[in-house]
Formats: sequence, structure tokens, C-alpha cells
Amino acid sequence: MPKTIKYAEHDKARRQVGNKPNTQLRAEIANAAARLVAEGEVEDFSSAKSKAAESLGLVSSGSMPDNVEVQTALIDYLRFYEGRIFDERLTTMRQAALRAMRFFDEFEPRLVGPVLYGSAVKHCAVTLHLYTDELERITRYLFEEEIPYELTETTLKVSKRETLEFPTFWVINDGLDFELIVFPWSYNTHPPLSALTGRRYKRADVNAVEELLRDSLDSNDDKLTATPVRDFR
Repeated sequence: MPKTIKYAEHDKARRQVGNKPNTQLRAEIANAAARLVAEGEVEDFSSAKSKAAESLGLVSSGSMPDNVEVQTALIDYLRFYEGRIFDERLTTMRQAALRAMRFFDEFEPRLVGPVLYGSAVKHCAVTLHLYTDELERITRYLFEEEIPYELTETTLKVSKRETLEFPTFWVINDGLDFELIVFPWSYNTHPPLSALTGRRYKRADVNAVEELLRDSLDSNDDKLTATPVRDFR
């Protein structure tokens, strides 16, 4: 249950907040929001920031950190509190993403989201963007490979003023959730806007993910023990 704050305590908290410089407030909100996301209390950064600001007795949005600041705080939190477990989870998820990308090679897959950014929490989905002008090709492909799926939609901004819905296949493979968002071919060169930055999505192709894995293994002296992931079938 949410923690109840007495009026006197709340007023005191607000006075203390008012005496702090803006940069310190932003950092405190970002750190509190990161903890909420890491512990699974909220899933999106916007809700996490609002809840964190409320817990600090902050009513003005002038000191609210942006999503990138929260992401940076989240990565720091995961590395500090989970350490090697976090590194191994991220490596396992990136290896799984690479296998899935090879499996969906004909649809020009791109890795996006927390697994690419390095901010993947426990139970986070692996998100791929796939490209085709014929949605039935993916449906048929999954059917032929006997891979069960759930078909939903994802709403994304394609410009500052326009949002569109894109078909999304949810697949579970070897205990990991995969979110496969399908776009027309034209979006391969003109991706939608990311909720993280408000700019075009940062994406990684197969070669880029392979490079990420090499770098992570090199930086950890090849001592990471990632969980084996079966072929994507």
C-alpha cells in the first residue's frame, strides 16, 4: 500500500525540497523513479517520475528530469544493486535478441528499447521492429514454424502531431517475452519517434548487436555466464 504522509511531515518535506538546487532535485527524482522501475512498482518512466516527485513532496514540474536522466539512473541502480546478475541478464537477452533477429532475417529486424539501451529490468520484453508491407507474411511464417503468438497493437508517434497504431506480435521463447512491432517498409528509413527521447528510434541491426555482445564480453574479461538460449523455434 502507498505510504501515508502526515500533513506536518508533508509540509516539512515540501520546505526541504524548496531549499534544494534544481539539479539536485532532478537527480533525486530520477533516482527515486529508477528504483520504482527496477523494483517493478511501475513500468513506464512518466508514471515513475510522477510517483517519485509526489513522494518527495514536489508539486512543480520545473525540476522534473527527462526520460534519459531516469534511464541513466536506472542503469546505475541495476549495476550497483544487481551487479553481475544484471550483466548476465543483459547478455542473455541480447543473445536471445540476436537469435530472433536471425530467425526473422527476411523482415529486416532491428533491436530497440531497454535491451539495446542496457536498461533491461527483470521480466523486460525483447522488442524488435520488423518491416514488411504484407502482415500476412509474418502470420504465415509463425504458423509454419509452429510458434504461438498473440496479436495486439502498439501506438507510436510518427511525428510530433501524429500517432499511429502498428500490429504487434507477442511471442514467448525460452522463457523470454518478445514484442515484435511490424512496420511498412518505408519506416525502415524513417522510424517513428521514441518515447524515451522524442526523437527517431535508436535501432540496431544484426551486426550492431553482435558488436554489443563482443564489447560486453571483452569488458568483463570473457567471464560472463549467460543463460543458454535455444534456437528461436
